[in-house]
Amino acid sequence: MPNEINNIIHIPQVTVQSDWIEVVSDVLRGTVASESFWVSCYRKGFTSTHGSVKVKRSSADSRSVELIGQDGVIAEKITNYSFYASCEDLGIRRAIIKGSKATFKNLHTSAIKSMDISPGGELYVTGDNDGLLKVGDTKDGSVRRELRGHIIDITTCRFFPSGQVILSGASDFQLRIWSALDGSNPVTLKGHTKGVTDSAIIERGKNVLSSSRDGTIRLWECGSASIIRTMGNHSCAVNKITLGSFPSESIFERRSDSELDSREVATNDKLVICALEDGSFSGIDLRSKEEVFTEKSYRSIPLYSCTYSSKHNFFAVGSAEGVIEVFDIRNINKDLFSIKRNDSAILDLVSIEGTGDILVGQGDGSAFQIPTDFASNISQASHEFIGFDMDPIYSIRVINNGRFIYAAGRDGKKFRKIWTKHSIIPNPEMSTVNYREKALCVHLDTRPTTKFPSCWKFSE
Repeated sequence: MPNEINNIIHIPQVTVQSDWIEVVSDVLRGTVASESFWVSCYRKGFTSTHGSVKVKRSSADSRSVELIGQDGVIAEKITNYSFYASCEDLGIRRAIIKGSKATFKNLHTSAIKSMDISPGGELYVTGDNDGLLKVGDTKDGSVRRELRGHIIDITTCRFFPSGQVILSGASDFQLRIWSALDGSNPVTLKGHTKGVTDSAIIERGKNVLSSSRDGTIRLWECGSASIIRTMGNHSCAVNKITLGSFPSESIFERRSDSELDSREVATNDKLVICALEDGSFSGIDLRSKEEVFTEKSYRSIPLYSCTYSSKHNFFAVGSAEGVIEVFDIRNINKDLFSIKRNDSAILDLVSIEGTGDILVGQGDGSAFQIPTDFASNISQASHEFIGFDMDPIYSIRVINNGRFIYAAGRDGKKFRKIWTKHSIIPNPEMSTVNYREKALCVHLDTRPTTKFPSCWKFSE
C-alpha cells in the first residue's frame, strides 16, 4: 500500500439552490424586484453555515444584477450567472460558482449512465438504463437518431476520433460499434462473460479496450471483431479504466522481449490504469499485457472512478466513500494528496490536460473542480458547478482543452449547459494558477413524464 495514504484532507463544500439561475432570470425579466436563493457551506469539524444571496437589479445597468450575501455567506458577482462564494467561518475563500446556460429536456425517460461528446463538440451521445442510445446536437439538444441494439443499461459510450463512429458497451456483455451518420451497427464485440463497465479507444480506433464485471480487460481489433488479448483476470469487477502514454520516467520495469500481435496498432507505448471493486487499482503495460503495479486504496473501499494525465504525470482514483487519491505515476509509493468532502461516492473523474485540474462527479449531485497542485494551496475546490439537485453524476466529459464540460446523471430528461465567453477567470485565492471557465452540460432524470418543458438559455 502506498505510504501516508491515511493523511486525508477534509475539504469544505459549497452547495447552492439548484435553480438559482432562474431566480436571477426572474429579477432580470422584472417578474420580481428582488429574490433570494440559499447557499449552504459544510466542513468536517465545523458548524455548517446556511446563508442566502439576495438578487436585485443593478441600479447602474438594467441588464445586470447585484448579488448580496447574507447570514455568513459572502457573494461577489462575476457575471449574471457566476459568482465567487466565501464563508469566513469555514475558511472558504472565493470558490467560483457556475450556473447553467441552457437546458434541453425530455431526451430520456430513464437514468443516463454514460455520455460522450464528439471531438469537435458538435454531437453528443447518451446511453440510458433501458439500453437506448441517442445521438444529438449540442447546440439545441435536438435528437438526430436513436441507436437500438443493447437490451439493458448502457454503461459506456464513446466517440471515435473521427466523430462519426461510436463505441458503446452495456450490461448485456456486449460492445457495439455504430455509425453516428446513419445509425448502422456494423460490428458487435462479444466475449465478456459479465456486463461491460467501461471502454477506451486507442488513438485512431483500430483497437479498443473494454473492462467488465467478469474481472477482465480485453483488447479488441475492431475490423475483425476479434479479441487480441484478455488481461487482468481479477477476482472482482473492473469498474473503470483510463488510458494514457507509458511514463518516460518511472519505477516500473518493462519487458524488452514483448512481441505485438499483427492486429495491434499504437499499443506499444500505452498504460492502462484500472479501478477495481475490491478497492485496489492496477496498471497494465499494453506492450507486454502485464501488470506493472497493483496497490490497495484507502481502507480498500470499492473504487468507482479513475483518471490519468500522462502530460502532468499523475493519476487519481475515486472511492465509494467519497475519497479521491492522487498519485505521481513516476513513483506510486507515496500519494500526492488524498481529499474528501463527504461520504457520497466519486462516480467519475476527468483530468483537464491543459491545466492539470481534476473534474469530479459525485453521488450527491455535486460537480466540482480541484487543482492538481492542491496540496500546496488552500484546501478547497476552485469551482462548483450547480444544477444537479442531489441526482448522482455518472459521467463527465471535457472538450476544447477544458473550455467546455459536459456531465450526465440519474435525472435523464435534462441537458444543461454552462459556459462563458471569458476563457479564463483567475482565482486569487488559489496561488498563481488560472482556472478556465467551464461549460457544463447535464443530462438527467428518471421519472417518466408526458410533459415537454421548453428549453431555456441564458445570456452572458
